[in-house]
Amino acid sequence: MDKPIIDALNWDILLHLATFLTRHDLSQLSKTCHTLYEASIRELLYDPVELRADNILSFHACLSGDDTSRRASLVRELVLNCSLSRPRRAPKSIAGHAGAIPEVIEIITAILRTTHNLKRLELDWAAAGLSNYLHHALFALINLEELRIPFLSQSLWDDLQDLRAPLRKCSMQFGPMRDTTVADPIPLLENFSSTLEEVSFSNVQFTYGTTQYPKVRKLSLSNCYVDFLLGGIDTASVTWAFPNVTDFSFSAVRVHPEISQWLEGRNSDKPELIQRCRRSNKHAHSQRISWSSLQRISVGHVADLYMLGLEGHVPQVEIGMLSASTLYMLQDALQDTRPAALALSLFAVDRILECIPRLFNPGTAADRLSQFELTLRCMRPSIDTDKLVASLSELLGPLRVERLTLRLHRWDTVGVYYLPKEELLPIDACLDHIYSLAGELVMRLTQGIPSLREAALRVGDRVVEWKATIPAVRVSVGRDILWDTRI
Repeated sequence: MDKPIIDALNWDILLHLATFLTRHDLSQLSKTCHTLYEASIRELLYDPVELRADNILSFHACLSGDDTSRRASLVRELVLNCSLSRPRRAPKSIAGHAGAIPEVIEIITAILRTTHNLKRLELDWAAAGLSNYLHHALFALINLEELRIPFLSQSLWDDLQDLRAPLRKCSMQFGPMRDTTVADPIPLLENFSSTLEEVSFSNVQFTYGTTQYPKVRKLSLSNCYVDFLLGGIDTASVTWAFPNVTDFSFSAVRVHPEISQWLEGRNSDKPELIQRCRRSNKHAHSQRISWSSLQRISVGHVADLYMLGLEGHVPQVEIGMLSASTLYMLQDALQDTRPAALALSLFAVDRILECIPRLFNPGTAADRLSQFELTLRCMRPSIDTDKLVASLSELLGPLRVERLTLRLHRWDTVGVYYLPKEELLPIDACLDHIYSLAGELVMRLTQGIPSLREAALRVGDRVVEWKATIPAVRVSVGRDILWDTRI
């Protein structure tokens, strides 16, 4: 009897073939035979594994089989999603008898104690609220490189005190700590000062300390406090603790963008605190050179960049929101950073489009711009493209901008709520119409801005590009190029 063709294939070939399958297909394939089961499980465990109420018991049973050590060593990334409910059923190999359901903490602890090669661990809010399971599994997390915690309480932090791992990436939202309502992360993470390279903190307040993190290149801060007031930052202590940052993201107050903020501003803004922070930060930067390696800065609102009071050239600047009352801050912020590339985000409504020509004042740092990107959030079924082209031409015509990117995408939320489908269809129709005119719009922009060498119009995932060195308009969707229109 001839052997099945599957037995003639090399093990490496089976593993390679498994990489082309979806997780669902791999799950189905694992049920066919022992050989394909091992190949499928290997690929499934290499991908990030999300533990939920409906799969945590079966995953634990998989790691608790005859090949425990080999299977567990394949797990690299775990996402603990414990927000749903208790596990639904318990095999006899896990529980003492059929139908008995062990506590979630016991299962998670058992899993973590076997995954010695785990590189990335992410907790959801419910998993962050559980206690003791990390404390009993720390000895196994010796290879952990990335840790993401949406809410770090004092009890969870106590569990992490004995963690000894080469942690490179860390994302944490801090809760109240012992003796303080707002945590200072600098001394808390001292054990990882020699390994951390990328950090993201929320709900924090910084003070001067003795600990530095010289390897951190990417830093993200949100919901920051000064003197226990939300909406400010002391950059002197931050630049001292993280002296070699090249990529900085900052939102003093993390607020969802709303069209009403153009006229009303953000409710969380405190003008006196913003001005006080700018004065103190300006003074600190003038006394000591800091962040000389900074290459990119992204802020949620122009007020965030304004209060930083930076002193020095930052090649790339991104601003997520503006308001009519803070346009003056944009001029000062550009003078502080003197960027070569600037990205702004606005809502695509007439009263905002009319203000585009007033974004830059003549003779300011905007004269140094060589790249400009404008993202328009579309939440209404009509956009005056003539006004948009005229406004951009008036804004950028006097400048020396060589590359322009215009992005239009559907904005489908109001606060925390999603717009109903019937309200989104007219917006999609409007964007489809704009895309049908994309080639014409790009050419009109190149005529109104003489310095342009490259231009791109992105409508959703569809792109129209133009380059002065190539007499054509290139049209593509995603990564697929559809055609070149010669001119």
